[in-house]
Amino acid sequence: MVSVPKDELKRKGFHLLSLIYVFGYWYFDKNYIILGLAAAIAVVAIFEILRFNIPSFNEYFCNNYKGFYRPEEAQKISGLIGTLSGALFTILIFDLWLGAPRTMVFASFLYLSFGDAAAALVGKTIGKHKSFAGKSVEGSIACLIACFIAGLFIFNWKFALAGAVIATVVEAIPWKISDNFWMQIVNAGLLILLAHALPWTCAVL
Repeated sequence: MVSVPKDELKRKGFHLLSLIYVFGYWYFDKNYIILGLAAAIAVVAIFEILRFNIPSFNEYFCNNYKGFYRPEEAQKISGLIGTLSGALFTILIFDLWLGAPRTMVFASFLYLSFGDAAAALVGKTIGKHKSFAGKSVEGSIACLIACFIAGLFIFNWKFALAGAVIATVVEAIPWKISDNFWMQIVNAGLLILLAHALPWTCAVL
């Protein structure tokens, strides 16, 4: 019987808390979400400063809350800052500045929340075959399926499939800086370009 690593399960469960801002962005005034994201980034940044400057606190937190941080991240900035910052910049760039459809930004958030989680859980559980980018093929397939299903709640099936392929490729790229930061921004940008290039898009929400 295949079992999911407990620490990874906790980490991705915590990661799904991002759905708070994901659905908040869809259902509430975007200005509230922007302020909320900025406040959350500030709180996490203060926490990280305390963690780095108080070794005993850092050691206690990393030892007792495994899953929030991987062992190699004990002396690195939390990926949560990258996730929140990526969401904030995605809204500022594509919604406020460019005036892009909200569906494109929303989809990029869903791809990160569900696609990245599916890729990590499946990849670390049954992933055996590596792709050209170093990620597991099994994890990438899980990402593709999760993103496709998420996209069906927004787009017609053709655009949902195209968007899922884009998200899977972006997720597989070994970003040197927080992949959670870049996935949201890059996916939103590519979806917008695809919508302009191909007359497939059909928002259903």
